[in-house]
Amino acid sequence: MIEVYISGVTGRVGKVLLDKIIKNKNFSVSGGSASSNNTYIDLDLGNFNETQSMGKKITASIPSNLETDCIVDFSQPESSLNAVKFASEHNLPILIGTTGFTESQLQEIKVMSNSCPLLLAPNTSLGINLMKDIISKFGDGFKTFSLPVLQEKHHKDKKDSPSGTALYLANQLDSMDLYKEDINIESERDGDAAGEHKIIFQREYESIEIVHKASNRSIFADGALEAIKWLVLKKPGLYSMDDIYSSSN
Repeated sequence: MIEVYISGVTGRVGKVLLDKIIKNKNFSVSGGSASSNNTYIDLDLGNFNETQSMGKKITASIPSNLETDCIVDFSQPESSLNAVKFASEHNLPILIGTTGFTESQLQEIKVMSNSCPLLLAPNTSLGINLMKDIISKFGDGFKTFSLPVLQEKHHKDKKDSPSGTALYLANQLDSMDLYKEDINIESERDGDAAGEHKIIFQREYESIEIVHKASNRSIFADGALEAIKWLVLKKPGLYSMDDIYSSSN
């Protein structure tokens, strides 16, 4: 059984992840944290999940005496950096599902990954990573198409725009040197959308669209659990979802 600590446990994905772990016999919850001004601070995790009490309260930071097998972070960049610092100081595997980091923050993360296995995942869903794989395998076929447009849609409260997933896909397209210009990203924030990403390739009389729609945030939690099983066996270093799927081929 793998013990998991959830940083950002009251967030949209963190809440789903907590429920998944509670129901999965291969995992257990070692604790969870949220921002200091969160209304759920000090609430029992089990009560937060509307199940029986677990004897573990939601805290404002990671406890210094924490015992766990892995940390998963779906919070905000500043909180994520604190989680990575804790993981690096205690040689703990950590999965970062948070997006919106600055370049300097990403550099800090890279340095700290020398002390712990760190998986940086802008999107943990299988579908998005297959979408990226499709682009990489068939990218040359799009040379005769015009510069693609990347459209993305997320819930109204998502702070980073473009999303980390959109940048992840755009970087893949840019790295293939198919076009002289950077990929244009169109972002929309509305309602409670879990996430939608579309790449549109066009030329005269025809177009191709590659689309991924997330209808439920459970896909991110499921992907995170699969990633955790892989990550806890790894040595210190910076990893991505690409490493997981390439090693399984």
